Amino acid sequence: MAPRKPENEHKVNSFRPFGKIASHVDPMVLWTFFGLFLISAVLLAFQLDTREDCTTTDIVLSNKQHTSGKTYMVGQVITFNAESSDKKRTDYAWEFGDSSARQTGTQVYHSFNKPGSYMVTLVSGKCAWNKEIIVIAAPAAPAEAGPDIFPVIDGPGEVFAGRPVTFTNKTPGAHTWTWRLLQDNAESHSGAAVTYTFSSPGERTLSLIVNGDTAHMVMKRITVFPARPQAAAPAPDPGFAPPPLPPPTPEPEKPKGPTAPAVADDEFLFMLSQVTTKQKSAADFSKYLCDNLSARVLLNDKETDNFAHFCSRIYGKKKFKIEKVNLIKDANGCVKEIRIIYDRKRVLGIF
Repeated sequence: MAPRKPENEHKVNSFRPFGKIASHVDPMVLWTFFGLFLISAVLLAFQLDTREDCTTTDIVLSNKQHTSGKTYMVGQVITFNAESSDKKRTDYAWEFGDSSARQTGTQVYHSFNKPGSYMVTLVSGKCAWNKEIIVIAAPAAPAEAGPDIFPVIDGPGEVFAGRPVTFTNKTPGAHTWTWRLLQDNAESHSGAAVTYTFSSPGERTLSLIVNGDTAHMVMKRITVFPARPQAAAPAPDPGFAPPPLPPPTPEPEKPKGPTAPAVADDEFLFMLSQVTTKQKSAADFSKYLCDNLSARVLLNDKETDNFAHFCSRIYGKKKFKIEKVNLIKDANGCVKEIRIIYDRKRVLGIF
C-alpha cells in the first residue's frame, strides 16, 4: 500500500517551450528553421537598404532643329542628356539601337545614318530607361538648273617679252575668278582681269577657274617671243651711195613634215583627265600626235600601250588619277611617245 501524500503537498508543473511540439519533432529541426528565418530577415533588410530609385532620371533630347519631340532627320546630330535629381548618379551608358558603339557620360552626341525607328537605352547601375527615336530621310536638295558653259579667256595668244599683256573674262553670272600660270611657284590672282609681263621667251599656259568650279577650268596657251630690239638711229649720209649688193640666192626649201601645235606636259595631263570624265576622247589629241593615234604610251615605266587603246581604257574612269606626264616629240613637234605616271592604289580593278 502506497504511502499517503500529505494534504499540503501540491503538484508543480514546469513550463517548457515547444513542449508539445518537441515531444513529436527533433529539436535540431526547430533550431534549423529558426536560423533560416533570421538569415532571410537579414537579407531582406539588406535588399531594402540597397534598392535604387529609378524615377529620378529621364532622357532629354535636343538639336538645332528640334527642342523636343522624337522625329529627326538622317545625319542630324542629336544631343542626348541624362537629367537626374540624384547628383550622385554619374555612371551612364548609352545604346542607340543602330549597331553603333556604346557611349558613356551624362551628355553624348549621336546621328543616325539610315531612316527608321530606333530604341535608345540609357543604363545606370540597376536602372534602365528607354526612348523611341524616329529618323526620317532628309529632303532632297533642289537641283540647280543652269547651262554647262566653259568660261573663255580673252587676250592675245602671242606676246613679246618685257611688255605687259592683259587677259579678261566676261562670263555671265561670274563673281569669283582664279588665274594661275601652270608653272612652278606660280601665284594665283583674282579679279575679272589679270595682267602679266613675261621676262623671257617661251611657251606659257594660263588657267582660269570661275566661281570655284574646277570641273570647268579652262586654259590658254601663250607664246612669248623675244623682246624686239630698238630701232637703230639712221647713219649719216656719207655723200655717195655704194653700189647695191646683189640679192642673195634663195636656198631651195627643204621638204617639211607635218607640224603639230605646241602642247606642254601639264596641258596634256589636264586633257587626259578630261578623258576620264568623258569630256574628251583620243580623237581630240590627233593634232598633237600628227594623226598617229598608235603612239607608244609607257605606264609607270613598266607597261606599254598605244595611245588610242589607252584612252579607251580610262574613258569614264573618274578614279584614274594621273600624277605626271612627259611628252617626247620629234623635230616637227609631233608627240611620238608619252610617259605617264599614275596612282596604282586608286585604280585597282580599273585595268
